[in-house]
Amino acid sequence: MLNLKSVFVLAILSVSASAMADDTQINTKDVEATLTANLAESMELMQEQLSAELDTILAIDEQKKNEEATAKVLLAD
Repeated sequence: MLNLKSVFVLAILSVSASAMADDTQINTKDVEATLTANLAESMELMQEQLSAELDTILAIDEQKKNEEATAKVLLAD
């Protein structure tokens, strides 16, 4: 049988548990927002780096093609 003290303790524990669950949810939203912002920033940085690397690779490839064409012209002479 439950007495009045037990009912009171159970009520306080359930209120505390629901309050803690609400705090956890708020903290989770803050963490999620922070992670989303960091992810977006990191993805933008990666895109910039990838674009720079691709530009470099394309420039080197074009330079090699020009050197090969020049070498063929010199051999033909």
